[in-house]
Amino acid sequence: MATNLIIFGGNAARINVKVNPNMTILKVIELACTKLKANSNDFDLKYHNKILDTTSLIRFTNIANNALLELVPATRSRENSSVGVWLQVEDGSRLSGEFPSSQNLWEIIQILLKDKLSNYESPAIIYTRMEIIGKEQLQEKTLKDIGLVSGKALLRLLNKKESEDQAHVYVPAARKPKLEEPPRVLGHKETNTNVLPNAESANVMATSSQETMDIEPNANNAVEKSEPINMSTDQNNLDNISKSKDNNKKPTLSNEDLNNFKNSISYLDERDTLLFDIMDGTSVMYQDEGDDFFQPTVKDVTLVLRDLKNARAQLEDGQLSTSAMRELEKTQNQLNLLHKYNKCIIRIHFPNRLVLQTIFKSTETVLDVINFIRKYLIDESLDFSLFTTPPKTILKPEETLLECGCVPSAMIHFSCNMETDQLKPELKQKIVSGCQASIAAYLVRKERIPNSSNNDTLRDEQPGTSKQSEDLNTKTAVLNKQNKTITNSGKTPKWFKPV
Repeated sequence: MATNLIIFGGNAARINVKVNPNMTILKVIELACTKLKANSNDFDLKYHNKILDTTSLIRFTNIANNALLELVPATRSRENSSVGVWLQVEDGSRLSGEFPSSQNLWEIIQILLKDKLSNYESPAIIYTRMEIIGKEQLQEKTLKDIGLVSGKALLRLLNKKESEDQAHVYVPAARKPKLEEPPRVLGHKETNTNVLPNAESANVMATSSQETMDIEPNANNAVEKSEPINMSTDQNNLDNISKSKDNNKKPTLSNEDLNNFKNSISYLDERDTLLFDIMDGTSVMYQDEGDDFFQPTVKDVTLVLRDLKNARAQLEDGQLSTSAMRELEKTQNQLNLLHKYNKCIIRIHFPNRLVLQTIFKSTETVLDVINFIRKYLIDESLDFSLFTTPPKTILKPEETLLECGCVPSAMIHFSCNMETDQLKPELKQKIVSGCQASIAAYLVRKERIPNSSNNDTLRDEQPGTSKQSEDLNTKTAVLNKQNKTITNSGKTPKWFKPV
């Protein structure tokens, strides 16, 4: 992620600009022109011979750190124009209006909400990945500051405090600090008496002796020649370590707990249908990864090398396939999926952030899903469509869920011309939490585990592996064995050279 940019200005000037992922290209131009004492409306930024969009964020431009950009004269001077703003409030409704790009966000909220502003103790505006929380920050930020100088934009208004975390954003687990290994003496059997002060350092020494070949192979003699260790103290340390490990274990749900949960929850119909709010999730802070996260490891390079070898073997030794063979292979893959997953979990995402989770057979069609949704709509004769994304693919009613790629699970989006709520009002009283919906989906997946073999499970867990690569290796081995057999069984003399 870019944190520093080098911009070439006029007269071969090099300007260093400190940026953050949520900064717009227009803001970068303003910072560069401020140092050059020039008008920012008369310049554009060029990167790899391409003029960058002034409204886009640094996060989405794929600009590397310390990248070289060029400040070029704009073909047309930018002028502050009106921006169409759609403000989506917490109940799902949207308020619209036209505002100049120089107007701050707090004034926009006051104009659109009017009397409803008192319901928001701590208003927050969310636009793409940017969060502006609190009255003071909203007064400081204008539409131009968030990259809106023309066109239309959708802003989301929430009642959120600064201490609350952002929801539905993945954050990797914290990395464990590296343990400092004790000093090792190579080629000697005597060790320092401070090498093994307790049981934990003994475990570290034992682990490192197995991973590296440069240490003294006979580690037991080294331990015997060191000073005697208090065994009672070490035993207490080991007991404390085992107790701490037991306390750190994550709680797991037993089969009895899962069955009690399934009996306690009230489903909407016989398909185990549930309705939940997609915003009801675990709140976590968003943070960008450091540059060391993107450095390839030995395991990453090994996986890439293996995939390249498989691709090369497929190009060199693979047989040419006809359209009939490709169709047969596609049918075989669908049959394998059908044998492994006889049920699929479908989640229908509505515009008001409500999700309808249900279970269908893999052989059912999209038309069955459409008829199922109509039961929960206020107007059952409403004309709507279903699509999956990305990329946006409108589902055809005559296709099966297996043919649409919705097996074993899929998120399907609901689309219609009406902006009001389409679901029946009485369904909102039966909304469950996102955690309950996840456990219900887990129960469905658990029923499919005995049907699949252990090899399939292990294959799914290993990154970068696939059935095609293993089948390719098998076919390549068979072809090589056949070629060796033909070569060995032939009676052609060595001096014979065919033309």
